[in-house]
Formats: sequence, structure tokens, C-alpha cells
Amino acid sequence: MKKRYCTRLIISLVVAAALAAIPAKADELYARIRGTVLDFSGASVSGAQITATNEGTGIARQLVSREDGSYELISLPVGVYTLSATKNGFKKFETTGVGLAVNQVYVLNIRLSPGVVTEVMRVEANPVQVETTDMQLGAVVNGQTILDLPLNGRDWIQLQQLQPGVVSQSDRRTDTYATNGSQAQQNSFLINGADSNNFFGNTPAIIPSPDAIAEFRMVTNTINPEYGRNSGAIVNAIIKSGTNQFHGSLFEFYRDTSLNATRWFLLTPDVLHRNQFGGTVGGPLWKDHTFFFLSYQGTRENRAENITDYGGSAPLGLVQVFTKAERGGNFSEGTGCPFGSNMSPIQFTDSNGVVQPAGTPYCTLWPNGIVPTTDFNSVAESLLDR
Repeated sequence: MKKRYCTRLIISLVVAAALAAIPAKADELYARIRGTVLDFSGASVSGAQITATNEGTGIARQLVSREDGSYELISLPVGVYTLSATKNGFKKFETTGVGLAVNQVYVLNIRLSPGVVTEVMRVEANPVQVETTDMQLGAVVNGQTILDLPLNGRDWIQLQQLQPGVVSQSDRRTDTYATNGSQAQQNSFLINGADSNNFFGNTPAIIPSPDAIAEFRMVTNTINPEYGRNSGAIVNAIIKSGTNQFHGSLFEFYRDTSLNATRWFLLTPDVLHRNQFGGTVGGPLWKDHTFFFLSYQGTRENRAENITDYGGSAPLGLVQVFTKAERGGNFSEGTGCPFGSNMSPIQFTDSNGVVQPAGTPYCTLWPNGIVPTTDFNSVAESLLDR
């Protein structure tokens, strides 16, 4: 019985590992390389073996050029690639450093020189390309830029402001940004090509740690039909993956009251104690085949909050809580009656132990500001103890 259980367990683990090794499919997540293979006379070369190898993972994709010499490698994960082309009667063509961003179409035309395959003609890839295949307007922000730029609270959504036409929202209902005159609630947020919107207010549902993001692409105008639904910006963040080399990071970001300047019209600085800490780690489980990447970020924060009105737009002041004396019914601090001219909605026991009817002024009930414990409500007492 134990042997059968162990066998089932091993099979389950093998199946789970196999499923984990299958690359996830999502729209607007991958890139592609396309172009034409020509000889030095300008004639097309068909049947050339094209290979694109991810320099980080070692995973390769292959195909053969068509009759007209054209080729297209689709669904390539974001990363840096080496692309090669071989055909009998020609030198091997090889170019390195082909950087692919999310949803990018990289155009690379190949020219083969006469010779033998053992000879190699190496060409350095152009790191910047003029966009000739896509009408969308936008840009890619890579992971290193995300880490280098200052982010309040490590919220990478703030980097939307790097693009032209993006401004802070005017209605103050969310912490997102308006794009090209659209509402701040009309942005679409994607994580690895999958929808990540909080349907209440259409705000980001998941905000990954900046250390976990390889890059994000923001489309601001002439949006392709595959996105749809929203009229604002499309923000698609790609999470880092493991490679053949182990890699990781550790971080700690600290903000404190003592490090902040005092705002105008305040006698003391706002109370703030914030620690954001964590790290990432990635590497190979099976070299050239299966990889892992883990990320963690913790936030510990203690700060003073402002009460706002119903619309959330006008601050009404700091949150006021009962003092220890007031929790015991003693509101006598200060001068005069602390309760003003308000009247009780129900009957209460006054300071002399006499039950008074509803409508009795509070200052008549407790002129010295001392409320008898017999007037306490048990439910209210329980709420105060929480």
C-alpha cells in the first residue's frame, strides 16, 4: 500500500513538473523576428536554416526560409538572441545581441556570402530599430530603468508619466493617470499579457515588485484591435524569468519621519515609518530546458491618515481617537461643558444617578463632563477594545 502511494506521488510530481515546463501562452506577450534571406546579388535564398537562440536560456527556435527567401520566427519570449543562417554554398551568417521587447516585431534581413558553412560571417545587431511594422505609439521601459528611477512606494505604475500625453488624474478618485485626454479609469493593465485590472475603478489589481519586472510596454495611441475595451493606455508588464545562470537581488528601502521635511502650516512632520524589503532569485532547474524565478516584497508601514469627505477629495483632518480618560467616561479636560447644546436622543442617567428622559441636554445630564459607566453601551465598549 505504501509502495503504491509513493508511486502515485512520484507520478504526480513528474506530471506537475512537466506542466510547469510548458511555456504559458498569453496575448501580447511575445516578440517575433522576420526578414528576407538574400545573396550578395540581391537574389532571394530559399531553404536557408534560420536559428534563433536565447542567450540567457539557451533555448533555440528553428525554421527554413520560404521560396521567396522570407522567414518569420513568432512567439519568441522577451530577451536577447543570437540569430544564425546556414545553407550549402554559403558562409554561415551570425548576429548577436538581438534584443526583443514585448510585442515587438524585429526586422532582420540576412545577406549570405559565397563560401563554405564552416566559415562564419558575424554581424553586430543594431540595438535600435526604426518602427516600420506597427502603427501603435508607445515605448518600452526596461527593468534596469525601473530600478534606477526614484519611485515613491516602489510603485512602477508612476512611470506612465514618462510617456507624452500622460498626466495625473484630475478627479483624484484613483492613483492612475490619464492618457491623451482619456479618463484615468480607462487604462488597461496586463501582467505577462493577462488582464490585471481591479474592476472597481479599473485600477491595477496586482502591482509586482520593480525587481521582478523585466520590462513593461506602454501603448498610448493607435491601439491595435487585439487589446480593445479601454480607450486609455495599455500597460503590459513582463515578469523576469530564470536563465542558465543563477541570479538574484536583495533590497531594503526605508522612509521615516526624521528624514522628512515638515510641510507648510504644520508644526511637526507627518508621522511615517515605512520599510519595504525583499529579494528575487532565479536560475535553472534543467539547463537549457526548465527555469525558475521567485520574487518577494514585504511592506511594513505606520503613518498618520487623513479623514476625507464622502467623495474622497477634501481632507477633514487627522483621525481622532479617545484618550484613556475618555474611554473611562471622563471628558472634563478643558473649560466649560464639553458637549455643547446637543440633546440626548434616548434616556440617560445623569451625574446624580437620576434617569432623565430623551431630549435632555447633555450639559444638563453631565455638567462636569463625567459620564457614568451605567450609561455605557456594551457593544460600543467592545468596539473600543478592538
